[in-house]
Amino acid sequence: MRVFTRLLLSLLPLGGAPLVGASLVAQDASPLAVYDSAWAAMARTYFDTSLVNGRWRDAYDSLRAGLGPASTMDEARSALRALIQVPGQSHFVLIPADAIPSARGSARRADATPGTAGIVPRFAGDTLIAWRVLPGSAAERAGIRPGDAIASVDGLTVDTVRARLRRAFGGGDREANSLLLQVVTARLDGASGDTVTVALRTLDGAEGTHTLVRGAMPGRVSRYGNLPPMVIRSSLDTTRITVGGRAVDIPIIGFSGWFPVIIQDVDRFAFGARTAAGVIIDLRGNTGGAVGFVGGFAGHFSDTAWSLGTMRGRGADLRLAANPRRVNAAGERVGVIDAPVAILVDEMTASASEFFAAGMQALGRARIFGETTAGQSLPAAMLRLASGDVLMHPIADHEDALGRRIEGRGVEPDTRAPLVRRELAGGRDAALEAARRWLADTLSQP
Repeated sequence: MRVFTRLLLSLLPLGGAPLVGASLVAQDASPLAVYDSAWAAMARTYFDTSLVNGRWRDAYDSLRAGLGPASTMDEARSALRALIQVPGQSHFVLIPADAIPSARGSARRADATPGTAGIVPRFAGDTLIAWRVLPGSAAERAGIRPGDAIASVDGLTVDTVRARLRRAFGGGDREANSLLLQVVTARLDGASGDTVTVALRTLDGAEGTHTLVRGAMPGRVSRYGNLPPMVIRSSLDTTRITVGGRAVDIPIIGFSGWFPVIIQDVDRFAFGARTAAGVIIDLRGNTGGAVGFVGGFAGHFSDTAWSLGTMRGRGADLRLAANPRRVNAAGERVGVIDAPVAILVDEMTASASEFFAAGMQALGRARIFGETTAGQSLPAAMLRLASGDVLMHPIADHEDALGRRIEGRGVEPDTRAPLVRRELAGGRDAALEAARRWLADTLSQP
């Protein structure tokens, strides 16, 4: 089977943290030339040639006719943003130059480090809530608790913005909610030491406003390609279940992105789980990363090079395969994990995480718990334009091991476990509880 000759990395949707697949620089920095070079890259690599040669080309010509020698870069950016909306696919993003630090340093304050207020938002039904409140954070010290409804963040009123987004998406709640989550998360997070004001409503209806000083964001700082530094988190926890009248500890491996900076940590967690009776992998909020990481991690759970799916590009396919991990970091031969695997997902699980979850599910190697994933599952590349902007654009389609297309539909959990405010306020995690019950039942069977 032919494979792509360029490095393929899975990139994240806007609000995530994309990686560089290829870096090409156009020399002419005029607005019209920037617009043309962006189109040329997309037209040369996009997998649907009928779209490229049909209505997308017509849209390019129409938008280009509105540009001229006197056009500004902002006008060219507006035309390009309109152009990348035509395919109606994820992973089309234009990142402005002023959001990307140069090699000489970032435009941010010299002492700025990534920070967080400590609130991780999600939707519980139709209500935007604090899903997690990070231990030791400003939010926890202020008394904010999981299940509290978020009314506004720094003057951005949640209901007002969501209503506008719903109209923009023609009543599509999923798309509107996804974008709203990204906007709210971006406002809650920011520079460590800066403040953010959050208005919330508790489960019993009490309202309060808190001005929170962002603390340092926990995790490892990843510096990759053309993008600003990103903090990537990994964790190893345990949960206890009862099997046959005895207590059994189950490891929970969690990480927020598929990035090289945490590969050693995640591998260490997986090698340490070789003797576990079962494993839980928490991919909630994991918006993707490097696709090469996926096969390596899947290899901890597979003794054969299973196909996890296929990326289909223009005239070439790349099969994603598990890479069996039979030797640990010390060079010792070890077996792979053959225990049952539960994977936790939610609406912010995207891209490379969908590759992994869909592949493991299709192979029957894992059971999925939680909510339908983002449905943003396309391999993509990046182009640094002469303007300094970075264009992210898909270069292949994706199918799982059963030939199912995940883009636009997401990975459907085997066991749905939506967030419920009252349960969160009571300290219950529905997806985790469902996974624990399944593992207990499975391990109890003769």
